Amino acid sequence: MQAIAVIGLSCLFPEANTPAEYWQNLLQEKNSCTTATELNLDTEPSRFFTDKKGVADKYYCARGGYIRDFTLDVDGFLLPQERIEELGETFQWPLHVAREALRDSGYYENSKILKECGVVLGNLSFPTKASNHLLLSLYQQALDPLLKKALNRPDFNLESFAQQKQYSPENSRISGLPASIVAQALGLSAHSLALDAACASSLYAVALACHYLQSGKTDLMLAGAVSAADPFFVNMGFSIFHAYPQHPETCNPLDNNSGGLFASQGAGMFVLKRLDDAERDGDHIHAVISGIGLSNDGRGQFVLSPNSKGQMLAYERAYESSRITSAEIDYIECHATGTPLGDKVELDSMEMFFAAPETADENKTKPLIGSVKSNLGHMLTAAGMGGMTKVILALQNGIIPATVGVEDVMTSKNDGVSADQIVRQAADWPHKRQQRSAAVSAFGFGGTNAHIVFEAANTEKILGKAKQQKKPAHKKQSAAAIIGMEAIFGGCNGLHEFYQTIYDNKQHFRKLPPERWKGLEQHPELSQAPEGAWLESFEMDFLRFKLQPNPKERLIPQQLLTLKVTDRALKKTNLREGQNVAVLVAMETELEIHRFRGRVNLASQIEDSLEKTGITLSDEERKQLIALSRDSLLEEVPINRFTSFIGNIMAARISSLWDFSGPAMTISSEENSVFRALEIAQMLLVQNNVDAVVITAVDLAGSPEQVLLRNRTSPLNSAKATLSFDREVNGWMIGEGAGTVVLKSMENAKKDHEQIYAALDSLEFANGVSAESIEDAGKKALKNAKLTADEIGILEVFGSGNEDEDKAEMSGLSSLYSGKNSSCAIGGIKANLGHTFAASGMASLIKTALCLHHRFIPGVPQWTAPKTELLSGNEFYVPVESRPWLIQPGGLKRHAAISGLGQDNVCSHLILSEVPAELRHKVEVAESGDLSLFPLMGQDMSTVRKTLSDLENDLQSGKEPAALARRYYEASKNNDTEFAAVLIGATRDEILKEIAAAKSGIENSFSGKGDWSSPKGSYFTASPLSREGKVAFTYPGGFSAYVDCGRSLFQMFPGLHELDQKFLNETGPADKRRGSNYLCELLQERRLFPRTMERLSNKELDALQEDFIHSPIAMFESGVSSAVLNTHVMREGFGLEPQIAFGYSMGEISMLYGLGVWESMSNMSDILNTSKLFSERLAGPMNAVREAWDLGPDEFRQKPLWG
Repeated sequence: MQAIAVIGLSCLFPEANTPAEYWQNLLQEKNSCTTATELNLDTEPSRFFTDKKGVADKYYCARGGYIRDFTLDVDGFLLPQERIEELGETFQWPLHVAREALRDSGYYENSKILKECGVVLGNLSFPTKASNHLLLSLYQQALDPLLKKALNRPDFNLESFAQQKQYSPENSRISGLPASIVAQALGLSAHSLALDAACASSLYAVALACHYLQSGKTDLMLAGAVSAADPFFVNMGFSIFHAYPQHPETCNPLDNNSGGLFASQGAGMFVLKRLDDAERDGDHIHAVISGIGLSNDGRGQFVLSPNSKGQMLAYERAYESSRITSAEIDYIECHATGTPLGDKVELDSMEMFFAAPETADENKTKPLIGSVKSNLGHMLTAAGMGGMTKVILALQNGIIPATVGVEDVMTSKNDGVSADQIVRQAADWPHKRQQRSAAVSAFGFGGTNAHIVFEAANTEKILGKAKQQKKPAHKKQSAAAIIGMEAIFGGCNGLHEFYQTIYDNKQHFRKLPPERWKGLEQHPELSQAPEGAWLESFEMDFLRFKLQPNPKERLIPQQLLTLKVTDRALKKTNLREGQNVAVLVAMETELEIHRFRGRVNLASQIEDSLEKTGITLSDEERKQLIALSRDSLLEEVPINRFTSFIGNIMAARISSLWDFSGPAMTISSEENSVFRALEIAQMLLVQNNVDAVVITAVDLAGSPEQVLLRNRTSPLNSAKATLSFDREVNGWMIGEGAGTVVLKSMENAKKDHEQIYAALDSLEFANGVSAESIEDAGKKALKNAKLTADEIGILEVFGSGNEDEDKAEMSGLSSLYSGKNSSCAIGGIKANLGHTFAASGMASLIKTALCLHHRFIPGVPQWTAPKTELLSGNEFYVPVESRPWLIQPGGLKRHAAISGLGQDNVCSHLILSEVPAELRHKVEVAESGDLSLFPLMGQDMSTVRKTLSDLENDLQSGKEPAALARRYYEASKNNDTEFAAVLIGATRDEILKEIAAAKSGIENSFSGKGDWSSPKGSYFTASPLSREGKVAFTYPGGFSAYVDCGRSLFQMFPGLHELDQKFLNETGPADKRRGSNYLCELLQERRLFPRTMERLSNKELDALQEDFIHSPIAMFESGVSSAVLNTHVMREGFGLEPQIAFGYSMGEISMLYGLGVWESMSNMSDILNTSKLFSERLAGPMNAVREAWDLGPDEFRQKPLWG
């Protein structure tokens, strides 16, 4: 990898607000872990403490590293002071360390440079003290009237869990917004995101920041992490895991007697720059990063158990990317948390790698090792910042601080890592050479592994190599191929149902399912229970996913859904288990997990409330009241369920299931989370770090927590459900679900013979949610894709339903696409499935990829007309029904765009395109439309009935109808049997009913009782005409075309699209004649499918048809072209060949072109558009009729010539 310089650093660690304080604490061997206070926990610690392990709703350890005596100086930021003051620690701590790191770098006041600086923040997706104050009051309000009724005491009032404080609603956006706030407050670039890779998050953040620098996307990066989750929640969780030491045990990493870890808080930040740039600009360089290795354990043991396989892979990748070898490392800062299993596995991994015969160097001593968690405790997501900062300071000062508290020294299995390597007293650097080097390891829950290599600054070795490096230009984005997709949103259980939803204009909004909100729908802030595209249920194969089927141990739905949808998508690709595949999950914190503390705190709340009201209950009554109240909110949480509260475990479970070894993490950037994940995926693929990238997005945004909090700042829609730009929409609509795309580089996708849905061509971002920034992001994306706005056929808009966002978006997009003549269709998946926030980008991406793949322009359900203040020009049109997407004149392929924006104050623009036919994911006739078609072949009655029974068994075993339809369709091809029954149906139940009816119908038909058919359209005859019957094709006259003609034909028979290329090949795109060789013009597409901003009335449609009739050349051209398409369907689709054909009037022309007697469609078009026969004699003035009837040129000019 290209060397990266650390030119600024800062920290906020327990008892250390600066790197200088931190260094002194290390030299003094200070242990900064203390006992939690009420200020830390927002409750009296003793009320929930027990000295025993395994007690429900209690913690047995309150010792940890806590940030105390810190107040953020809110002056100098670019955000209002009041806004910052109402933010919690998850926001304020990163603001502090980011500003201080920039000050240390010398760039804090250089606004020009900062505009090119991005930020990557490691962050834990857990509840915070601030978010508790927003969420727990909801539960209090819901339970209070129930307790009043149960106690029969109207004067009873359920006390708050803690003294109320004023916090901004922004504190509920826990995962991604802190990084965005840092960017906004410091005037940084649009490249801001947060990630969660558990305890490896700090190193993952540095790795991604390095990718941004190496790709040329930025010139300066902030990389850091924060651990500011609610300590009460953290203590409860680690107590459930039994990860804490139990008194009198303590935490001593690398000591055999250590009883576990101490959890801590903190934050740290680095400023990173390419080394050659830093040297050129005279920056002070603290250290140099020369190698990073990321990995995942893949298929290991329990998700909380470490595995040497993955750790060694991180080592290997780090030194493969570094200019120095593992034998040159002087010191290794271990992950070593103090847990006996974790520390032992890590030492064994180091032995296998660093002490292996093939890596050993006889002339060099073994590296020294240590762990700063003996000083700080385990800062979770920020733990790596403590280790890396220690190593950088040690490299600078030439001193390695001690690992404190080690008495009974832990060694590796075969003493490959021995006691004398552990630094137990501060020591000078092992040698006096300038080329000091060290490494840091981080291994997190779920098998997330990272290893980073540092070198001291300004060594001869670094300088010598740095001079050869060149600053990378902004690399052209290489197209990525979508090779697999899956979707479960609202009522869509799978990709096929999702496709049917968007093609058939279906909507999935319905009433709130019973018991879903546990009474919170009665909240006074809601006038009624909201409607939404609810995800009501989905099936899980617990054996396949190796999960506990016990409901009490069950993972939260967010994680179950992520597993299911990702596994389905991967099965559609050629990827194999065990490959180097990265897994990125776009998400935000599942707010429902606040119910855990809501449950636990009810004990003290009810006890305090009873005492305050003067109500006396027996011990048994009190216990029962508390138990019932707790269980009504959330049942007791065992270890497996609490594990599913950990965000990054979603990504890790996927890696485990498929034994993937690439990096696995969650990505959070509010509604832009999916686009951030796509950007990261493109960097990983371009730099050949992985074989493929899996991106899954999930958001169950219909939880009462999400809806109630969002409704406070942006109201729910209470009017018609459609695209929010419609004049009758007044808010946002609830959506839920998850989707997955699997990506490879286009080069590798072709090489691996993957079937490709679409290509990702360009992705750009811009700061701010304004018309100007939205236009700017679009301009950059189009420029990088080497396209103009005129070439975009579909624009998938964000259309959130938030009034300010909608105004900004349409103003910016109208400017971007100005000058067009209604040639770009707009739409938005939220009209079908609601707003899924963190997953909304995925729903839009899958929809747009399907439109490119199936080549159709989707309709917008229930659209009427736009809000005039949003859309008043002619840049766009809004189709109300889906229509074929035909190549436009001058074009060679289809292009689409997606507009995104979000609460991260960033807008995005993504450009996609279709791929050539030979790379396209194959689409069969049986796959199209809402109905599934089943041809059931047989030589006689018994074999037909057997095939029928086989289908019945397949359906009853749970197999998907769409997949079965493809299978039976394939089996019917080239099948020379005598008989065929054809069944049709939309759902499993419908098809089973058709089968039941067919059993007797087929038997009756063979008994001579005539053909059988069903109301649905299923059919069988025992007297088929295929052997003896003859077929005639007839072609009607010239006025056979009509508005909406053939709207679904291309979806039913997708091979028709290939005729476009056939016609184009006749003359090429530079044809000089007046005729056309584009299907869109031959068919008169704009007359068949009018492009308007408003839904047309029947009267307006009639007027368009009348105008069509009075445009005979257009009518003739469309009619002949339609005949060619339908003839192609009969011959190629159904295998029918006519024994005779005849046409009436203009039908003769249609017949000759349809049957291929005349082939050149452009010749036909040219003749129609140039010959006076069609412009003057048979149409227009109708001179042929005038001559025959001896009419003058002025007669019948004001009224039709034909009566």
